[in-house]
Amino acid sequence: MSRSNYVTNSSLLFRVFSEEQCREIHSATLEVLERVGVEIKYPKAIDVLKKAGAYVEGTRVKFPPALVERCIRSAPSRVVLCDREGKRTMFLENNNSYFGPGPTVNYTLDPFTNERRLVEINDTRRAAKTMDALPNIDYMMDFGTARDVKTETADILMLEAMLNNSSKPIVHWGFNANNYKIMVDMAVAIAGSLQELQNYPFLCLYSEPISPLTHDIDALEKTVFMAEHNLPCINTPAPLAGATAPATLAGTIVITNAECLSGLVVHQLVREGAPFIMGGVTTILDMSTTQISYAAPEFNLLSAGMTNMAQHYKIPMFSTAGCSDSKCVDQQMGIDIATNCLMAALSGANLIHDVGFIESGISTSLLQLVIADEVIGQVRQMVKGIEVNEQTLAVDLIEKVGPGGNYIVEEHTFDNFKKDWWFPTLFNRRRYDFWTAEGQPDLAELARKKLKSIMENHQPKPLDQKIQQKLRAIINSA
Repeated sequence: MSRSNYVTNSSLLFRVFSEEQCREIHSATLEVLERVGVEIKYPKAIDVLKKAGAYVEGTRVKFPPALVERCIRSAPSRVVLCDREGKRTMFLENNNSYFGPGPTVNYTLDPFTNERRLVEINDTRRAAKTMDALPNIDYMMDFGTARDVKTETADILMLEAMLNNSSKPIVHWGFNANNYKIMVDMAVAIAGSLQELQNYPFLCLYSEPISPLTHDIDALEKTVFMAEHNLPCINTPAPLAGATAPATLAGTIVITNAECLSGLVVHQLVREGAPFIMGGVTTILDMSTTQISYAAPEFNLLSAGMTNMAQHYKIPMFSTAGCSDSKCVDQQMGIDIATNCLMAALSGANLIHDVGFIESGISTSLLQLVIADEVIGQVRQMVKGIEVNEQTLAVDLIEKVGPGGNYIVEEHTFDNFKKDWWFPTLFNRRRYDFWTAEGQPDLAELARKKLKSIMENHQPKPLDQKIQQKLRAIINSA
């Protein structure tokens, strides 16, 4: 059989903006960059921009549209991240979605005592081990800033803790470019050389502008450092609609996009073609509480809208999901993470972070991370859609079984149910009497039991002892 103009959906897909709307937003962004400009606080970046034809008045830089569009074209449309062993595991392109936790918060909700307390370095180790064990957590972040170590090197010590407790790719941050250099030196010690790290990058670092429309010295120093070393760099603005961005969602997208693209221009002018990932932790300021919301419907729409803009530019996108405004593991938390994980995956965001965040991004919860891992598995099953072909349509089988028959004894059933269906490892589908016999556990209790099993039984692949000694020598010299 031959068919002309046959179109299939290989997966589900959701869009906030049409291509025409993306062009409108792009045009508005160019207008802001040319008319308003951006504050650039790093003299080296100002020099680079001035030489490229930007209009400079003190620290205010205005961007000619042709310069912006040239740098968009030079940025790669795919960025590949590897694990610690050099295996290419994450292909940030098209609509490929990967999920991971978040960084830099001060508090954690202890999974075994329910105490809300400051994060410690042992929490970083415990979180890394948990991430290593969870199949739907694709990469690591530090899951909170350790407060029981020297502040100036907390970022470095947390990287060491992650490297020693998992081999998954790492997305991390640092206080300044000097600490970025130390962390890249640590990664080079594992990879063997800078070129090997560039070919098989397992470490991706990010910087953040200050909304609205400001790039400070530390952020741009880090951006420039990553471009010079040809290593993956994320630029992730965090404007708040109604506070540091317009109350309208489209206006917030324009501010976010302008901050992304101005950072992109600096990055690409330093090294054309260096790997760059757009970002945006965009949400609203809840006017009734003056708190940011990590689960508002507008948060989901803004994240998906920025993903559409990144897709329009063919640049990978760093988005946000798996987080909640709830203060504990409860029904609100479950609804929040299910909604935003599904939205992020349907929109096709590439690098989705902050899984396991609660309290509007102020605290982390390992129990939520464990539950979110299950939710993400469910989401991935839905997003992949339904395969339609002669074998899956099963017309011959339907004829064989006929009216009134059953399919449970058929070989077709045995061959396909494990391949086509998703099975929970945490959510309870057992009969009521089995659930009662087990003590009627709720979801938090089941997650705590799973987490305890990971802590007691999971063994991440260890770093070679000589490499551990090299890392410790680099840290001690810092």
